[in-house]
Amino acid sequence: MLDDLFTRGGPVLFLLFLLTFLIFTIFINKYSFLYFDRDLWLKDKFNDFVNNNPPTMLSLKQVDSTFIAELKRVSNQNIKLLDGLIGMCPMIGLLGTVYGMIEVFEVLSFLGTGNPRAMSSGVAKATIPTMASMVITLFGLYFRQDLSYRIDKYINEATLLFKKEGYSH
Repeated sequence: MLDDLFTRGGPVLFLLFLLTFLIFTIFINKYSFLYFDRDLWLKDKFNDFVNNNPPTMLSLKQVDSTFIAELKRVSNQNIKLLDGLIGMCPMIGLLGTVYGMIEVFEVLSFLGTGNPRAMSSGVAKATIPTMASMVITLFGLYFRQDLSYRIDKYINEATLLFKKEGYSH
């Protein structure tokens, strides 16, 4: 079934599959960090930071410019790449549309308009990649927003942890 979809969708569908794989890999990496690695990472970095910088020496503003900035950097790593990949999906879908329509026009030039079955292959190559790219983009945007919300929540929790530790304005 999947093989038939790739055959009918044309070569652009393979490119979309590769893009989807990259997007999925980044999502798995980010969610893995947020659900499994973040507490251990935060605890280790927090303890190192507190041992090197007692609360009496630094204010929350200084903590924000050092530790919280590093936390934001690590948490938001590859997010711009993810945004770019998700943004590319509709453009790749349009490429599939153009590719399929070229095939339709080639069939029209050889056989004329009297053979709709011959044109159906090109129409499939025009519509399947477009549909696939829209589905990938919709799911990508949903999970990107969810990831953004979870990262912001995580950074706020870390900031509250420092306030509780005694760092203040």
